[in-house]
Amino acid sequence: MAEWMAKRLKQLKSTILMIGGILCLVIGLVFLPLPPPFFGMVFLAAGIPMLAAGSKRTRRFIQFMRWRHYRHNAKVEYLMARLPKFLRKHGHRTRPDVLLRLRRKNTSTLTVHTDAKSAIDR
Repeated sequence: MAEWMAKRLKQLKSTILMIGGILCLVIGLVFLPLPPPFFGMVFLAAGIPMLAAGSKRTRRFIQFMRWRHYRHNAKVEYLMARLPKFLRKHGHRTRPDVLLRLRRKNTSTLTVHTDAKSAIDR
């Protein structure tokens, strides 16, 4: 009974975070073209970590997009540093550093396998 309740609470928390994140993103996108553009950016910066906290798939997508557009990642980090701690925690979980480490690891593994294969071919 207790594990069922814990599972339901986790699902409820995830659902609330996803709804809140989507709502913040929509508000941020609506306010972005209006005269004070910073106001829209605040909602966008708050909505993205909320979405990342609500879904693992969303967190990985955000992480991939931050990796793909790494030049803009410094701006995201700048905004993350100014968020409240509970949102900053979820924003840090989307850092693309993990993907960079995995790519380096796969590249080095590929090099080792290529070297071993060329040694066998000789």
